[in-house]
Amino acid sequence: MVHIISNLSLGGAQILLLDILKNLNRDGQMEIKVICLDSGEFVKNFIDNGIDVIDLKEKGLLNFKILFKLKKILKNTNPDIVHTHLNKADFYGRVAAKQSGVKHIFSTCHNYSSHHEGADINSISLFDRIDNAVIKYSDSYIVAISEIVKQFIINRDSNFKNRTEVIYNGIDVSKEVFVTSDESRRTLRKSLNINEDDFVILISGRLEKQKGHLFFIKSMQNILKSKKNIKLLIIGDGNLKEEIIDLISEFDLNEFIILTGFLKNTEVYIEICDMVAVPSLWEGFGLVILEGMIKRKPVLASNVGGIPEIIEDGINGYLFESENEKSLQEKFLNLYVAISEYKNEIDFIKKNAMITLKDKFDISKNSELYRQLYYRKLKLNL
Repeated sequence: MVHIISNLSLGGAQILLLDILKNLNRDGQMEIKVICLDSGEFVKNFIDNGIDVIDLKEKGLLNFKILFKLKKILKNTNPDIVHTHLNKADFYGRVAAKQSGVKHIFSTCHNYSSHHEGADINSISLFDRIDNAVIKYSDSYIVAISEIVKQFIINRDSNFKNRTEVIYNGIDVSKEVFVTSDESRRTLRKSLNINEDDFVILISGRLEKQKGHLFFIKSMQNILKSKKNIKLLIIGDGNLKEEIIDLISEFDLNEFIILTGFLKNTEVYIEICDMVAVPSLWEGFGLVILEGMIKRKPVLASNVGGIPEIIEDGINGYLFESENEKSLQEKFLNLYVAISEYKNEIDFIKKNAMITLKDKFDISKNSELYRQLYYRKLKLNL
């Protein structure tokens, strides 16, 4: 089996792929290889987990050297299955697999396209039309990471309904055990200039428009200034970094907002926060929600995309109306008070979040769904 991915930079698709392959590789029954088109800091994580990685180190979208290299590798390895991830790999990987005679081609759709503003699932871009043609040409089977992503695929072409199924992202449920001690959490907070009694909001993700950082900062500026003990911890890097820095300065929020930049391991930072915020403008799933839930942190997220498939408002987390400043402020203030004054309510939320995780988003269970899919298509017995 060969998985082809556009890059191995740290992101939701890359984390999902690593977690799936670690689980599929446990019994040694599958020979697994990953082809990365354009490098990334996450390559080492795959290698460290015993997964063979071929890094083509090919940049750019219009780069047909990728196709030639892929065809050469696939003809030499002759895999039973090729599975692609992310736009660039979906295009070149499917075409190369088809032209190399691979019989079973799969693609995981990790989002409802970010190529159009707000990712309207009823809008079809030029890229989507090209992708549709490549799916048909390669006779690919599609895995959607949420129901809304599946609907986006079907909206593009109703004939795709019978070749698309949902397998949710997941998380290693053993991560519910803290990796930090009380003392190390205090030390880490101190290193970030966070006091023991400060209330810490964490946002983790690429600094891009989709993730809603600018909206969140603008909406929360007055609350941050009035409450004084609230700190906003932003983890990640991206093309909006300078704009975010400028906005922080414009609103005079430097003492309340901490930018860590890119971090390989966010787990310890989630453990020192009081809540996780996910203000995305659109989101196919939202892996960081699971990362917050597993550490028993209440999550406040926008009600977009696949997020309501994870969070039931007031049951296992909290939802606010996307890009609605008043809704965000009201939901945050209610949560802020509940955490400090209504422990039973928050314990109820945390307990239900863990039940949701273990029922629907346990990566070991969801990886098994991939195995069943592969075996079913290969007409093999489990």
